[in-house]
Amino acid sequence: MTVSNVFLQSTDIINVINLVIIAFSLLLFALSIKAYLVTRLGKIAYAAIAFALFAVQLFFEYADDAFNLLGDFSTDIVNSVTTLCILILFFVAIVKRR
Repeated sequence: MTVSNVFLQSTDIINVINLVIIAFSLLLFALSIKAYLVTRLGKIAYAAIAFALFAVQLFFEYADDAFNLLGDFSTDIVNSVTTLCILILFFVAIVKRR
């Protein structure tokens, strides 16, 4: 087994894990939307948006790795800003009163 084979296998495993995370994020998004429609709690809407952003962020990373859409610097900025937005949304969901 050569180093390139090990690298390809680990890259495949990482891609599968990322796709599973994207799917799970979308599932959480759907469940959050369903819960929001039942309860109409704004907190749940913020969490739903955060789950959707998380799925979009990981999809963007996956697509960027596959197609090299932007440069490394631009990708880092987009990822950092998206992560900050996700954290802010979860923070608002936790501290917001009704």
